[in-house]
Amino acid sequence: MKSNRLEKIFIPFGMLGVISYLVHTTLGDYMWADYNPVTMDISSLTAKGAPNAGLLGIFTLIYGVFAVIFGVGMILRAYRAYNKNLGIGYIVFLAMQVISFIGYKLIPIVNDKYLMSLQNTMNIIVTGLVVGLTIIFAFLIAYGYLKQPKTKKFGKITMVLAALIAVFGVFNLIAMSMGLNILGVSERLVIFSLMVLIFSISNFESFANLEYIDIKKEN
Repeated sequence: MKSNRLEKIFIPFGMLGVISYLVHTTLGDYMWADYNPVTMDISSLTAKGAPNAGLLGIFTLIYGVFAVIFGVGMILRAYRAYNKNLGIGYIVFLAMQVISFIGYKLIPIVNDKYLMSLQNTMNIIVTGLVVGLTIIFAFLIAYGYLKQPKTKKFGKITMVLAALIAVFGVFNLIAMSMGLNILGVSERLVIFSLMVLIFSISNFESFANLEYIDIKKEN
């Protein structure tokens, strides 16, 4: 019962975290007159030397903390009421969020990202880990929901979002390798797809009819 109570408290933080992240991107674009969301990535908003990095960093900090809380809540629920695929998927999600949270805070990108300094190189490595773990997490939880008879419909939705994240992730890598000046767009396609996925899961698990909770786990 204690786990159940924690789940109910923790899981809505997913939606709150997404809202905080969207405030960060929207406010950052608005406050920086020279910022171009088509050609400049989101990381530039909080890069070392960015004009409003301090203020916007507060919203990314809130997102990071809230996402970790949400991840813990979903691990508790997955292992209490779902199957091992969802449990592993949310562990991967939590690992991704911790790496992202710590990595980007300790190694912020320098605004001149084309200067391949050690700091920028390490930031790119963190990004690669985060993207890879995000794709793994998305497909694991989609498969996990599909395996539960009463969550198959939601599983199909999450599978579509997982596929979009993977496709947009590949597109982002292609755009970067080809030197296309659309980094802002290609990155946003990946990140906003992830935000939709997190918000959808948090909303579904917080407010949907949870009659399937506490049923015997299905493998």
